[in-house]
Amino acid sequence: MNRKTSFLVLIYLFSTVLLLAQKNPVHVFITAGQSNTDGRVSNKLLPWYIKKLASDTIDFKEGAYKFCKISQNRNDGCFVPYFPKGRISEGYWTYDAVTYYLLEQALQKDFYVVKYAVGGTSIQYPNDTVKGRYWSANSEWLKNTTSFEKGGKSLLLSFTNAIDASIDHTLSKLDGGFQIDAFLWHQGESDDRYAGKYYENLKEMIKYVRNHLTEKTGKDYSRLPFVFGSIPESNRHYKPEIKAAMQRIANEDLNVYLIDMSTQELQKDRTHFNEKSAEYLGRGIYKTLDKILILNDSGFRVARYKKDKTCAISYTFDDGLAEHYSLVAPAMEKLGFRGTFWVNGRTIADTAYQRGFTRMTWKQMRKMANNGHEISSHGWTHRNVTKLSPEELRYELEHNDTVIFNNTGVFPRTFCYPGNAKNNATIAYAEENRIASRVKQFSVGGKSTRESLDECVVELLENHDWGVTMTHGITYGYDHFKDANILWEHLKKVKAQEDKIWVGTFREVAAYVKEQKAITYDIADTEKGFSVTPELALDKKLFTEPLTAVIEQNNIRKVVIRQGKKRLKAQIFPDKVLFDFNPFGGRIEVEIRKLYSHY
Repeated sequence: MNRKTSFLVLIYLFSTVLLLAQKNPVHVFITAGQSNTDGRVSNKLLPWYIKKLASDTIDFKEGAYKFCKISQNRNDGCFVPYFPKGRISEGYWTYDAVTYYLLEQALQKDFYVVKYAVGGTSIQYPNDTVKGRYWSANSEWLKNTTSFEKGGKSLLLSFTNAIDASIDHTLSKLDGGFQIDAFLWHQGESDDRYAGKYYENLKEMIKYVRNHLTEKTGKDYSRLPFVFGSIPESNRHYKPEIKAAMQRIANEDLNVYLIDMSTQELQKDRTHFNEKSAEYLGRGIYKTLDKILILNDSGFRVARYKKDKTCAISYTFDDGLAEHYSLVAPAMEKLGFRGTFWVNGRTIADTAYQRGFTRMTWKQMRKMANNGHEISSHGWTHRNVTKLSPEELRYELEHNDTVIFNNTGVFPRTFCYPGNAKNNATIAYAEENRIASRVKQFSVGGKSTRESLDECVVELLENHDWGVTMTHGITYGYDHFKDANILWEHLKKVKAQEDKIWVGTFREVAAYVKEQKAITYDIADTEKGFSVTPELALDKKLFTEPLTAVIEQNNIRKVVIRQGKKRLKAQIFPDKVLFDFNPFGGRIEVEIRKLYSHY
């Protein structure tokens, strides 16, 4: 070993000792919901690996996990060693028992759980299907009630009071402090008679808890990961609107992760998970946490955006104006960008519907599609889809799809709502057999200034967010710019930050984001590195975007990465390695050589 190598080894060892000496914040998880979070599966049906932790080997009601400490449905802030039990009766378990077990295996140190779960409870108030206790975050209602423990009807206040007590009594006194890593949740069956309100209700509940934690701790929990499961379709309380509401929230919020439970099994009561579905959700939540928190020792993760960029922007343009072809497309192509152009087929085909504004031609749009721009659907006649009959809605979407495909050669797999009018039912229909629809956007047009667009970019970078623009006219038409140079200068500024900002079409970014959020993987050590086995439960005919993998390790000199028989190209940086992979392509083998390696 030469002097240079010896010096590098010493530096590495010294750095390792310093890192070990530092006290990291303790991991904390908060968990809440109704009966399928409380637990309705007999402990006699626990997975074998959890049964091994039981001191009672007959009914498996007693025992203790090694590292998991829990404060369950209590408001004194005290924690005890975890073992699966229901709120009232011992001897019952649910999905989180599996999640906590797997967290133990990964963390190998103490972590804490604050859990509050009550069966038969809803978010909506009043709700005649439940027990008079609600998770509602409605501010007016909360002013006139209190927690369940104090004689009120609010389970949300019970939950946040329990969190506060845990912080004050225990967590704030821990060496190294604490970090709340995620909010785990399952609920929704008791909201079946108020399904139309579930989207707003759940969205506000998540926001309330995040804001409460931020105010309580002084840390920013506005992007606290929220991980939850949907309701099996065989559930007697299943409502498509509730599933659509859950999926909509997951689509809109990059820090919300929904695990699809649609085909999972239930007990004979057609309400509660059986042992198979409880274990399935528990493992799914753990794998999602592993992805978010990077619990594996390899440092492997899947980048939130392509090439591990900080944020993403999709520039989208409505109504097919002629200047989208003559001005926008050429300006974007000069910068290496591509945009998404939403068109109404009848407006393109029939001048009587153009309202005096010249439109692109199909020939022009075919050329744009060949150049990598996305030409996609804005409905056949720009009608408000929430006011259409089922047959009218089908024609408005499907006929436009066919016309776009016949004229451009590319079938549209995204959708933009005319007038931005949408509801859960129309979103569910519009997104069937599509990658996504434009459910969020910010206007870039007549009211935009250079300063306002600069602020939008700063906000996207700070929040690691995906911005979807909505632009109509450039020099004419609805909401056109006062000065078109505002747009051209903005695009150039974004180009200058291309190392941090991914500019992709709506279809590209939507597909990537959904794949990244849905993918899970198993990691195993090998003699010279590790292997990754990805799993993605999405339609591989629709979702075709490669994902970017990141290996966060220092001092890598050489890396060889193969997926199947294909060797993948890697970029090596001082603190990480990047490579793109096929999420449906099977196991990935990673061989690593460090600066101090003898290989």
